[in-house]
Amino acid sequence: MPTEYFFPKAFYYEDGIVTEEENNQLIEAANQLVNEFPESTRSNLYTTYGSLPSVLERKEFSTLKNALVSHVNTFLQVLETGHGNKYSITDSWVSISSPGNFERMHTHDGAYISGVYYINTLPNCGNLYFEELSDNLWASARTRQEHYNTVSYAPAERRVVLFNSKVPHYVGQNQSSGKRIALSFNIAIV
Repeated sequence: MPTEYFFPKAFYYEDGIVTEEENNQLIEAANQLVNEFPESTRSNLYTTYGSLPSVLERKEFSTLKNALVSHVNTFLQVLETGHGNKYSITDSWVSISSPGNFERMHTHDGAYISGVYYINTLPNCGNLYFEELSDNLWASARTRQEHYNTVSYAPAERRVVLFNSKVPHYVGQNQSSGKRIALSFNIAIV
């Protein structure tokens, strides 16, 4: 009897999407946001700081936005998104996580795909975890990757990770001695 696999989820990542010099400018821009808007503007945030919700529209982030658009286009092709569909970045924000911070499991309802770009990382600053909650094969001894119900990505400076916005995900506790700086964003089909 044949076995068939259905309902796959695609995850995309790429390292070094901007130069080190451009990334250093992003670190400065993120720190400037904290100076400009000292209070976190995102509610229910388990990170130290969350910026205003449209940072990719700011001039300081234009190089990153151009790089992200290129990778979003590639991921949309991988997902076989219908030709002629247009998309927009609906929101984007910088999160700064101090030691001890984490993000609880959540989804990004209303978005098609979501992403995170790591601006500044340290070892053990909190992996990004994805989990398939509808899977009931908890007793299995899984050896094939397509059977896993949890996948994680370690944060790495200048890395982007793109994913289906409906996949439940969370960020592990920052167990490093410094701050992790990430820029997250959502994409909607318009």
